[in-house]
Amino acid sequence: MIVNRLINCLIKRRHSTNKLRFYTNSYQKQTDIDQSVNLQATFPSRTHTCGDLRSSHVNQHVVLSGWAQRIRKLSPELIFLPIRDSYGTTQLVYRSPSLADYTNLILQEKLSQLSTESVICVEGVVIQRSQDTINKNMPTGEIEVEIDKLHCLNPANTLPFLPSDKKLSSEEVRSKHRYIDLRRDTLQNNLRKRSLASWIIRDFLVDEGFVEVETPILFKSTPEGAREFIVPTRTKGLFYALTQSPQQYKQLLMVGGIDKYFQIAKCFRDEDLRADRQPEFTQIDLEMSFVKVDDIISLIEKMLVQVWKKVLGIDLTNKVPFQRMTFNEAMRKFGSDKPDTRYGMEIRDISSFISDLSVLSEYYVECLVIKNGITLLSNSEIESLKLLDTSEDSKAKCEFHKIKADKLNSWFFDSHLLKHSSNLYDSFTKELNIEVGDFVIMNKRKKNLTKSWTLLGRIRSQFITLLQLKGILDISPLEHNFLWIESFPLFTYNDDTGQLVSTHHPFTAPLSEDIDNEEIKGFEHLINALGHGCPPHGGIAIGFDRLLTIISETNSIKNVIAFPKTASGNDLTVFSPSEISKEKMKEYGIQLISDKN
Repeated sequence: MIVNRLINCLIKRRHSTNKLRFYTNSYQKQTDIDQSVNLQATFPSRTHTCGDLRSSHVNQHVVLSGWAQRIRKLSPELIFLPIRDSYGTTQLVYRSPSLADYTNLILQEKLSQLSTESVICVEGVVIQRSQDTINKNMPTGEIEVEIDKLHCLNPANTLPFLPSDKKLSSEEVRSKHRYIDLRRDTLQNNLRKRSLASWIIRDFLVDEGFVEVETPILFKSTPEGAREFIVPTRTKGLFYALTQSPQQYKQLLMVGGIDKYFQIAKCFRDEDLRADRQPEFTQIDLEMSFVKVDDIISLIEKMLVQVWKKVLGIDLTNKVPFQRMTFNEAMRKFGSDKPDTRYGMEIRDISSFISDLSVLSEYYVECLVIKNGITLLSNSEIESLKLLDTSEDSKAKCEFHKIKADKLNSWFFDSHLLKHSSNLYDSFTKELNIEVGDFVIMNKRKKNLTKSWTLLGRIRSQFITLLQLKGILDISPLEHNFLWIESFPLFTYNDDTGQLVSTHHPFTAPLSEDIDNEEIKGFEHLINALGHGCPPHGGIAIGFDRLLTIISETNSIKNVIAFPKTASGNDLTVFSPSEISKEKMKEYGIQLISDKN
């Protein structure tokens, strides 16, 4: 009675006609059901999920619901049908009795008409598989369910692809039918890890005394940062902007006395997309009053220890405190501001071996020695490394040397960079441990870095990728080397504009003569607040999507987001962004430039 009253109440709120629009089957035929009808499901409730059943359930009568997989019909009397839900797969079996009655004939007919990925509900008895048919690769592989009844809840039309296909369809096709792609085990597991990680982080931070505060998404346009998503209002000339981060709001919370704030926040940036970028993304946003840098670092380390332990079952206790490295050291040794330190092959600074002072005044000279590189790399792979010399930095010119027995010494004397250092051959080869079969790459780079990587850093990364693809280098997915990069430069030189730009964020104190009073007005609210008794505070924002790509061992954040955008910023599932009517544009005071004529 309570359920019926609740349904009736919802119907009255939803439809003034006191009728519920009820959609059934894949053709979405519409039926009007009067509110007085007792809305009871025509199929039984499931007793177990498709990943639950084990040998301990033998002889139990069960009800399972899920998606029908490919049928294996060995004969009209023996049919196998796997059923899958988000928890696992169970094999169903139909065995016709020697004297089939009308009910069995109906069941046979239903099975014969069943299409793959149809939504079904089955009733049956759990039976033990024979020893020779046990599937050890399935958690439910010791049993099967002998079908008594089958309810087809929603027959599936022909699908553009099947979730079980080993060869994936194109990304465009899968994006357009993301609701089918989401049935794949990989994406199911990724989203479950995302949910679990989110819960663990919230639980940890609440235990640490943090308060979760939801800050507004509709903000104002500000002059700093990336391009914004602008939201028009019906008040002509006034616009919101979607928040690029909760940065200003969380600082205002510190002024407001919220000692420890956190939020798993949605952020929006109208940037060019790539594998690790989306126009809308999620970050773990923190801010604390009366803290120092080491307090923040210690907190994050403890949080990640909890996430790795509870999501992956990996104990990181012996890795705490995490390794720290300065920006300059990372760029010198690995040619990247976010190096993967799970393997060596460090870049060496060989400036001390260079006698040409005109080179040293402006450049660092670096060397990368690929041990046994001539054997490990084919000629075409070596050429692919050389292509980076032209594609990544047209001003850089690397030297590539194969160390062969018949040219053991000559490569050194042929080097343009080392031509004035011939007397240092012995000490150079000894210092860098250069041997026959090695592949040596040298490069001079400007001392003032303009990017977050160097050319030798890119070549090193590409070489590691080649070795992994060839199966020569096997890095365990369970091996995680955590690393803090410290002492980032505040500014880097932009070759195109000839100006200094913020390396990673603009929160630095400018010279008074460089302050633009017009831009200051955009931050007047924050500046005023900081002058009304603001405690010293600090915080951090961790990219939640990128963190999950590491946890899920995937190379793209698209694989950890339910409905990601394409590289062009489109959602192919719902066809957004989309055009709006001229009436709607007029309501918001919008006119397309092309429409003015």
